[in-house]
Amino acid sequence: MAGQQVVAAMSGVPELSSFVSAINKASYAATFDSSRDITVFAPVNSAFDKLPEGQLDKWLADREALVGLLGYHVVQGRKTPADLADATLTTKQTGSITTKVTDDTITLNGKAKVLCPNIQTANATIYLIDTVLQPPS
Repeated sequence: MAGQQVVAAMSGVPELSSFVSAINKASYAATFDSSRDITVFAPVNSAFDKLPEGQLDKWLADREALVGLLGYHVVQGRKTPADLADATLTTKQTGSITTKVTDDTITLNGKAKVLCPNIQTANATIYLIDTVLQPPS
């Protein structure tokens, strides 16, 4: 994965197929792959299963909303687990994500838990998370 751009790397992870499909549906792969030194909080497939019925379909039908959702999962800079201890990060969507570390568990916005941290690709650091982060309205 370390030699691949972020979307190609994520495409090789079966647990990220829903997130990668959303990126492709929004025609956003080039944006992810051309970005340098980013951190992507990538929801696993089961995170999408936890969404209210119809929510994913609404995002998929509205490219602007989908791009906003995807951008909310990306922050500038390659964040290490230490960087996520009690931090507020500005997302590409211009929202913010609060992070906290308790007993070696990283949480985002008080809800999402990091399942697998600090995966390196050619242009990004990926954190697999158990919940889709919903941007503020």
